Amino acid sequence: MSDAQRIVPTVVLADDHPIVRYAIRLMLESNRLAKVVGEASSPMELLQVLADTPCDIVMTDLSMPDEQSRDGLYLIERILRTYPDKPIVVVTALRNAGVLSTLLHKGVKGLIEKEGEVTELGMALRSVSHGRRYVSASLRALLASREVHGEQEGAAKLTEAEMEVLRLFAYEGLTSQQISERLNRSRKTVSRHKRSAQAKLGLSTNQELIEYCRSVDLGK
Repeated sequence: MSDAQRIVPTVVLADDHPIVRYAIRLMLESNRLAKVVGEASSPMELLQVLADTPCDIVMTDLSMPDEQSRDGLYLIERILRTYPDKPIVVVTALRNAGVLSTLLHKGVKGLIEKEGEVTELGMALRSVSHGRRYVSASLRALLASREVHGEQEGAAKLTEAEMEVLRLFAYEGLTSQQISERLNRSRKTVSRHKRSAQAKLGLSTNQELIEYCRSVDLGK
């Protein structure tokens, strides 16, 4: 079959950054890897597009916070529950092995690192189109390292004080000083809770911490 005759899968694409969506769409369509039939910039918009637009594959970011949905895992669970036969490929900057492992256990078929090679988009689509799983090489190494070191999901036990600080930092965007004033604790204590939580979760930067909190529901 010639390239012109080859049937390509249809994709609904979701990311809260327009430039990222444009780049992925351009790569997919210019190389005839897929036809993008719908786009979304938030969890609720993605669910609406899926309800209105038939597609073969869902390709989505994990962290797309909006006023109605802050939990990326909840979004994935809802898509899997509503469209159990529709493969999901997650394109993410998150490098927390616990969250990535959870996604695979829940039924996500593809995991692609945003900083990975663009050719991985095509490899992922081909794999999931044939019922196979695809995980970026760098993420496979991360998950393998987690298994070698015997890390278990939920092994990092956060205290209630640590979770309280993380909620205010990640969900409300407060600074350490603002959190200190809100909780009536010293700034030094707040900073200690934040550093302790990062160490337990294996996260080194504020951005990684925000991505983690927005993809895992810490509760209220």
